[in-house]
This record gives sequence, C-alpha cells and structure tokens, in this order.
Amino acid sequence: MDLWNGEALVDAPDVTEFLHEQLGREPSLAALSEIEYQPRTTNEIGTIFRAVWAPTGESVVVKLNATAIELDWMREVSRRAPGLVPHVYASGRRLGDVDLGWLVLRRAPHHIDVGSPDDCRKLMLAAARFQQVARDIDKMTYPPIDAAFFEWCMPEAIKADCPGPAEGVLARLHQDLRWVDDQSPRVRCHGDVYFENVLSEIPGGPLLLIDPSPRTANWAWDAAYAQMLSGKEGTPRLVPLLAEARRSLGLPTGDPPTLDRLETVLLAWSSMLWWAIKPLRRNDPWFAAHARQNLERLATSP
Repeated sequence: MDLWNGEALVDAPDVTEFLHEQLGREPSLAALSEIEYQPRTTNEIGTIFRAVWAPTGESVVVKLNATAIELDWMREVSRRAPGLVPHVYASGRRLGDVDLGWLVLRRAPHHIDVGSPDDCRKLMLAAARFQQVARDIDKMTYPPIDAAFFEWCMPEAIKADCPGPAEGVLARLHQDLRWVDDQSPRVRCHGDVYFENVLSEIPGGPLLLIDPSPRTANWAWDAAYAQMLSGKEGTPRLVPLLAEARRSLGLPTGDPPTLDRLETVLLAWSSMLWWAIKPLRRNDPWFAAHARQNLERLATSP
C-alpha cells in the first residue's frame, strides 16, 4: 500500500483504515484507543490522528510520515530533556510492510500568541534549551545553514523580485558570513522554530517544541528564522530574546554591538529565504515592508 504520493498522504479514509489494521500487528500501537483523524491546519507534511493512550488514559497524537531525522531527534530530546518536546510514548520507522515513520506523542493542543512578549520569551528559551541539549546528540542533521544554502535561496528571491537591495545583500554574502562565523562557532539549532511548531498542554503552560529539523547554524538563526514568519507588528525582536535565554543557561552570545549587527545580517538573510520559498507571503504588506527594511539595513551597514 502506497501511503505517500510525493506531496501528501493519500486520502484520510485509506490511511485511517491502514492505521487500524496495524493496531493488532504492531505491539507498540496496542495501547491506542479512540483513534480519530485530525485534519492539518497548515501545509506541513504528515498526517495526524488523535487517540487515547489506554494504560494512562492520556490524550495523545499519532503522527504518520515522520522523517528518520525527526524520529531520532524527538526520541533523544524527549529522553534527555523531559518537558522540552512532547513526551514520546512510542515510535518506529515501519508500519507493517510499509516504510513509514511514526510517532505517538502526548497531546499538546494549545498555541502561543505571536504578539505576546511573554510567549515569545518562552519560545526563545525553548529554542535555547534545544541548542543546549543538541550539543551532545550525535544524530543525523539536515544540511547546514552555510554559503551554499544562501547561494541557492538568494538568487531565487531575486528572481521573484524581492524588495530592497537583494543583489547587494547577495554580493556581500561571503564577507558577512565570515564575520558571523568569527563571532561564535555554529551550533545545532532546532532548524524550524516558528509559531506553529511550539505547543503547550495547558493554556499558558510550559512550551514544547515539535517538528525538529536540526541544522548547524549560528545560534541566532533560530530567532531570525522565526521573526519573519510572525506577520504581526507587535511581535518583539527575537534575537535579543534568544540571547537573553542563552545567557540564562550559561551559553555564549556576544556584546551588544555584536548582537545588533548579527540581528541585522540574519534578518536580511531570513527575509530572502522566505521570499524565495513562500510565494504567498509576498502578498502580505507586513512581510514585504519588513523584508525591504531588513535588506536596506544590511546593505547600508559597514
């Protein structure tokens, strides 16, 4: 049975039937009951089911089509840092005869307010904790955020008429990247920190990260990456909040002038990344205005 068509899982009834068939075959799924398909509210890859973990009566989610990297990292972070990601009850790389990654996670149904400074501060603390834990996890990651990464996405942004001096930002890429690398060693980041990838089990409760896409990058990349996905004027500056969180954990950041320039560089890069890969964002006046502002600030900096 082919559950994957290259872009999304096949129709939900087929997948639901398949999952029910596996309950009696896969020992790790035997504890599931009351399984119900949950339509995704975003375009993320993966199909989600809501269920009950019978031994404890807790509400859980079953995620199908988890990548091998996600499986490894969710299991390791759950084990090493309880409370940083949803608790992993069970996982595997196959279901029946199908190569299909899957996770059973404690359900965390609540999202944060992207305009709340307190929520954003907690999000950046979670990102910093992930970076701290990731130092000792020797698992496969996605390709690094490096020159090749930006040499791929920046020309795409320019082709798509990215506002502001995009060609000037690309021209100085290697100069700016050398400076960024001189400030601090690259770290393993979560890689996909944004406001849909953080949840809590109760309103206002501790924040849990999901869908890790770990990459090696400057520590501030997680913050700059998330900043341009906000879409909300009231969202606070995230790079200073991530620096604050790292300092609270005893992790290095840099002095204030260094942080200001780091924020300038990474926000321009993040703007070009999202302009390249998220066409729908180009029609958002907030995003277009901030992208132009970020590129102009970097292009006119020393």
